[in-house]
Amino acid sequence: MRAGEIGIEEIKARLSIPEAWRLLNLPGQPGKSCMSPFREDRHPSFSVFAEGRRFRDHASGDSGTVIDFIQLALDVPLPEALAWAREKCGGATSPLAAQSNTARKPAGKPRGGAPKSPALRPARAGELEKLAEMRGYSLETLAAAQAGGLLCFADVWQRVAWCVCDPCGRIAEGRRLDGLPWDAYGAMPVRKCHAWGGGKSWPVNLEAAARFPKLAFVEGGPDVLAALEIVRREGAADAVGVVGMLGAANTRLDAEALPFLRGKLVRLFPHADEAGRRAAREWARVLREAGAARVDAFDLSGIVRRDGQPGKDLCDLLNIAPECLEQETKFQGGMMP
Repeated sequence: MRAGEIGIEEIKARLSIPEAWRLLNLPGQPGKSCMSPFREDRHPSFSVFAEGRRFRDHASGDSGTVIDFIQLALDVPLPEALAWAREKCGGATSPLAAQSNTARKPAGKPRGGAPKSPALRPARAGELEKLAEMRGYSLETLAAAQAGGLLCFADVWQRVAWCVCDPCGRIAEGRRLDGLPWDAYGAMPVRKCHAWGGGKSWPVNLEAAARFPKLAFVEGGPDVLAALEIVRREGAADAVGVVGMLGAANTRLDAEALPFLRGKLVRLFPHADEAGRRAAREWARVLREAGAARVDAFDLSGIVRRDGQPGKDLCDLLNIAPECLEQETKFQGGMMP
């Protein structure tokens, strides 16, 4: 251990197994009887106990502390597991916080566990244009998002990812720029995005948005950029800030985020599905308890995209069929609070 680095016992004290599980983006939920996050598990055969400080895999016999858990998840030797844990405990500089533009080796595909945090960078030639064409954003909105630290790019597994980032470095969520899902690996199935940093309980862009009296509160990284696009189109950029929760499952808000919401006029833009509606009810409750002056929600149901498929979110709204837009007057303006 180098001078100034936190020791193993302090890592164990600071970082619980459930917290490491979340930071590693492992599937399932930790508990005294739960499914293994490392393999297919038809029946619960995994346990997290001792107040989240110990685990046991009753099928494989693996057991231990959070350090052992991290080694299994990442499939790395002890020094690398300790380096990862120290970073998450604040004992090393995080590439998410630094958002360095210096050259780094592209993140390689790991043997197991979660993908390593990539080096975030600005767009290269043609990348903003490709994202704009794929998703329906304007180049003006994407350039402003990049300048504000909300949009970055990365090289992950020899693929280009576009990432919606918290400007303060808490989390980044990356999708492939070619529009395809990420490949399955280890215990992780095929998925549309990966997240790095672990700060999912903090609304993305909250500090910057809190300068405004009104907030558009959206679900998912792509909808953060879509909301910025709609705010710009409606001429509301001087009054409305955009914040986003990265997924409907993230209904718990960090306690330190709540003071930023006090006195705000908040409009929720949940996805038009059951998960979105359920999340909106919980977000509304938390926001009201935090002291928001008003909380309401915009109904995104009824979208039909240009390709004829039904839509459910703000990104779909950017690609709404002209005839649907003509019929659904609620989408014709005045959507922002």
